Amino acid sequence: MNDVSDIGELRQEAATTPQHPVWAKGGPVFSHLKDDTVMALEGSAIATFGDAAVLGFWAFATGIWITGLFQTNIAPLSERGLLFPSLLIYAGVVLFMAGLFLYRRNNLFFATTFCSFAAFNITHAVLLLCQLDGLLQTSPTANLVVGCLTESFAYISLSLLIGALQMNVVLVLMLGCTFIGYALGGLPFLTAATAGGGWAAAGRIGGYFLIAAGVFAYYGGTALLVNTSWRRPILPIGGQA
Repeated sequence: MNDVSDIGELRQEAATTPQHPVWAKGGPVFSHLKDDTVMALEGSAIATFGDAAVLGFWAFATGIWITGLFQTNIAPLSERGLLFPSLLIYAGVVLFMAGLFLYRRNNLFFATTFCSFAAFNITHAVLLLCQLDGLLQTSPTANLVVGCLTESFAYISLSLLIGALQMNVVLVLMLGCTFIGYALGGLPFLTAATAGGGWAAAGRIGGYFLIAAGVFAYYGGTALLVNTSWRRPILPIGGQA
């Protein structure tokens, strides 16, 4: 079948099929084409573009576990400026690019996940730079902004976690740990208790969850790469890719 006849068949099908919603991988589509036709076109688009998910997994993992090191105080907060390069470049710009490629590949879940966290990491990096350069002073208002930003991404992580329940166990563990880590990590800033006390301890506990999220993300990327190379499941992920 040539391209001209393909287009003719699609037009004929569109003329005889009422518009209806189709839940495609890239999101809801309102189409005059049949569900099977929409899925076939989606599959054709996916097959012509490389998968950037492995790059996204590893960039996400690198940013979040290093952030966890400082949140737990394993790495001293006085040297948190060392976060700036990794958050800005690998966990920021590179992660955002991976997300954009995944939008092109019609993978709404991973594209939204990686672009969202890339934006968070870039924002975090810029805040760090401003604080280190003295452009922003530590104050109750600054702490409130940081706390609200962190809790906002706890909510985003929770939303993504609910979506991941239909996908695989590795994603559930990664996003579950991310949600807990950010939810606890924002509390010391919201309560003005960054210097010590129970809320500060809760933030440190959250840091360990961020480190765990990084471990699961590294494994997710490795599993996807290895399974793709071997073209069969070698490393289990507990569901679909």
